[in-house]
Order: sequence, then structure tokens, then C-alpha cells
Amino acid sequence: MASVIDGRTRLIWVESPGSGTMEVQDLPAISRVAKARDVLVGCDNTWASPLLFKPLAHGADFVVEALTKYVGGHSDLLLGSVTVADLGLRQKLKDTLRLLGIGVSPDEVSLALRGIETMGLRMAHTGRVAEEFARRLSNQPSVERVLHPALRGCPGHDVFKRDFKGGSAVFSIVLKPGAERHLDAGLSALNVFALGASWGGTRSLVAPMAIKEGRTATVWASEGTVLRISIGLEDPDELWRDLEKLLGALELLNAKVA
Repeated sequence: MASVIDGRTRLIWVESPGSGTMEVQDLPAISRVAKARDVLVGCDNTWASPLLFKPLAHGADFVVEALTKYVGGHSDLLLGSVTVADLGLRQKLKDTLRLLGIGVSPDEVSLALRGIETMGLRMAHTGRVAEEFARRLSNQPSVERVLHPALRGCPGHDVFKRDFKGGSAVFSIVLKPGAERHLDAGLSALNVFALGASWGGTRSLVAPMAIKEGRTATVWASEGTVLRISIGLEDPDELWRDLEKLLGALELLNAKVA
């Protein structure tokens, strides 16, 4: 990190874990390097929320949260937040947002306040189910790799265990190469999960992701398709049977081709 900071660097941006491939960043270490060079550190903390991780306590200068997700909790809100530790930085951000015309309506605030009332219960449930599914999916023949920071072998697992209070509802699986040929048919087998790129609502979602094409700083070596899974509030047994149908369809179609 220190070797790539130069005179043009003003901000180091962190999403921890990355919401597609789940790498956990060592935020305290990054912050120490940044502060030694008067560089700000910002952190997208949407995956964990303040209930599971507090970036300001680990060296970040400001934190953003997509309140649309866990805070709203019902997929009916478009809202975000910026939290800072330094009041001087807060004033600069506030002035900038005002010049951009960014504001919040009373209706949006009321929806966020409603969601906060059940946020702890929702996140505890979905986080527990997500981790259980992640461990079970590790043994599925169609799955090459499971990306969940609570699992050993996931990048940043030790940092996760040190700094986070637990996991949230979102994780990813890497399918074995070749599964992409039958992915449309496999996804069509789902009855409970919906296809969707967001998360944090009541509905469970699956989102195919093209990781390799979007990488610039690091290399993504796997050739298999990445499926991001977001656990909602449906019955866990029904959700698991739905995932079994998806993976079973992929295995059957791959066997026919072979």
C-alpha cells in the first residue's frame, strides 16, 4: 500500500469485505499507512453494517452505508449515510452535499427508522442462515469454492475474526468451470430465490457476477462463474431445497454433456 501512495493520493477507498468476492481488508493497517502520509481513508460498510463492524473505531476517517439495504430492510427505500469522526470533515462534506442538492425527505427517514427497529433481529437470522449455507455448499460437487469471510481460506479470514462481530446475509460461490453453459437452465429451476443485484431485504436473491472482466488492481484466477447469494427471511429449509434444485440442475446438465 505504501509503495503506491504518491503526491496525488488524497483518499484510499475500502469496501470490506468486497461485496462480490468477500475479501476482508486490514483496515487498521491501511489506516496507519494512510495517516502517516496525510491521506484520508473511506470505508463502505454496507455488508457488515454498524452492528457487525465499526470502521471509525478501526481508523477510517469516514464511513458510507447504503441504508437502502439492511437499515431499510424491505427493498422500498433509496437512502445512504456518511458518518465521520472529525467535525471539520463533517462540515466539508455537509457543505458539498448541500451544493449538490442532496437532501432527505421525511418519508425516507421514517422508512429507515422503521427498519432500524427490526434490523438486529433480521441480521442475526440471515447471518446465521448464510453462514450455515456457506459451510454446506462447500461440499457440493458443482461448487469449486465458497467465499464467506467466516470460512477458513477466504481472503482476510483472520482479520474478519479479529475485527468483526459476525457475518451478514451475503456471500458468494464459485461454480466449477463449465457450469456457465447451463446457468440459465439452473437459475430457471429456482422458485424461492429471485434474481437481483441488491440485498438486505426480505427476499432472498441470487446474482451471477462477472468478476474477472472488472478486475484492475488484482488478478481473478478462477474461470468459474460467481454467484452472489443474499439470504432473506423465507423459511431456511425452503431456501436450501431451492439451492439444491439449482445445483442439481447444473450437475445433471453437465453429466449429459460429458
